[in-house]
Amino acid sequence: MACGRVYLWNPCGATGSLTACIVPLANLDDADCGMVRLSGRFARVRNGASVLRRNHDNEIGIVAMGDAEPDANGDFLFDPGLGGARVDKVPYVKRLRLRHYCEAARFGEVNTYYHLDRIASYIHGLLLKLGAVPLPRITATVNAHHAATEESGTRDGVWRDGRWLPFQGAHYRLPARRHDIPELAPLSPDGEIHLGPGRGLTSHGALAQYAGRPYRANASHNAGIIYHEYGHHITRHTADLRANRLRTPQRQSNRKSSLDEGYCDYWSASLLGTPHIWAWHRRHDNQTVHPRSLASKKTMQDYDERPGADPHLNGTIWAAALWELRTRMTAKLGDGGFQADLIIIESLLRLGQVSDGPPATLRGTRRLRNDYRTALTCLVRAEQSLAGSHRDLVTSTFAKRGIYPCTSLP
Repeated sequence: MACGRVYLWNPCGATGSLTACIVPLANLDDADCGMVRLSGRFARVRNGASVLRRNHDNEIGIVAMGDAEPDANGDFLFDPGLGGARVDKVPYVKRLRLRHYCEAARFGEVNTYYHLDRIASYIHGLLLKLGAVPLPRITATVNAHHAATEESGTRDGVWRDGRWLPFQGAHYRLPARRHDIPELAPLSPDGEIHLGPGRGLTSHGALAQYAGRPYRANASHNAGIIYHEYGHHITRHTADLRANRLRTPQRQSNRKSSLDEGYCDYWSASLLGTPHIWAWHRRHDNQTVHPRSLASKKTMQDYDERPGADPHLNGTIWAAALWELRTRMTAKLGDGGFQADLIIIESLLRLGQVSDGPPATLRGTRRLRNDYRTALTCLVRAEQSLAGSHRDLVTSTFAKRGIYPCTSLP
């Protein structure tokens, strides 16, 4: 089995810590033309980077980085390199900077594959136990929207303050009429994860602490981000919160609701084993806790109803309630959170069956599926179906946050 160097998370201590380790890369496809790639049963990872380089004739041209290849032993062992260098601010990339950028990108490919395979394998097992349809394989692009090169007058990056910048962060994308960051290549109708190379340096968080120096905010190096984005893949193919099954495959909606973001933060916390999902890139200590930590005490009184409100912050209310439920059930059952996760997956499947029909409409179905009361009702029904002994635990946990089930549900 091929091995790769990745970051592993230890949830022990105040917030947790990480280390770089060499681990087996499970579920990879058989070798293609004698060479193993980072493509497997549950995830396919590609590298979207390209740079400007001078050739032997002193001409500047675009060079695509291409996907990671194994070494002579069939392994993927790359150096994280503090998250990589910036290559978008220079007229062309010199050899040393290119090596630094490429090595960090390659590490990001391996790290992304490992963590996607981990969460996808876990969710697959939950769905299998429920007798549900498995999720489609996810495609992930590392160093997406890098802003380093231009084709046909357009750069693949973020336009801000009169200039092109590399994408910092990540997003889950489906084919749609338009996107906030233009997508220059066709998207899979099953969904894709795009992980930006980052542009800023962070001096706080587990990555900087492990490296002992400021670290580039490279999304592919951060398992918390990877798990969160795969969470959108889970909700898309279970709860279908945007009712995309009622749309044509090439005209889906990419908008994310507060409930969606809450579920995604929950899955990130579940896989990391900590409520402090931003501890990789942000400061977490006795004085500072990130506002999206699932240790939050926020209730529905803190819900921001204004247009343009941040769905991530509103979603923290839902995510924190789910995390508290998981913590209480784990303390009671001693199963590491398995039963809670199973109930939540079942509730997502039930939520995906809610509609305002027949005939179902986009607007009505979307409204119902994104209501916290509807989601809690599905959670209560899922618990009754799978266990039947934790109803009071479920309702009391959410009542503390001001969330109550519906009196009736279509």
